[in-house]
Amino acid sequence: MPIYEYKAVGRGCGYCQNKFEVKQGINEKPLKKCPKCGAAVKRLISRPFISISEPLPLEETFATHTEKEAEELGLEEEFGEDRIYQ
Repeated sequence: MPIYEYKAVGRGCGYCQNKFEVKQGINEKPLKKCPKCGAAVKRLISRPFISISEPLPLEETFATHTEKEAEELGLEEEFGEDRIYQ
């Protein structure tokens, strides 16, 4: 069952003002209100969890590159900020 993240659209309680997670079936409708205070909420687009079952090739690991080389190869990038899409 997927886990979805939600956040209050405007004012809300301490629970929904920050992100909160809800397990929902993929065909369930997104929540419209906070389950604790009833404030309006929006579902966030979250980063997917990706698991690699095999070790990375040596050329794709940090151990074989200096920090500068890793940056130039794109091996050391920051994650983007979470956004609320309406």
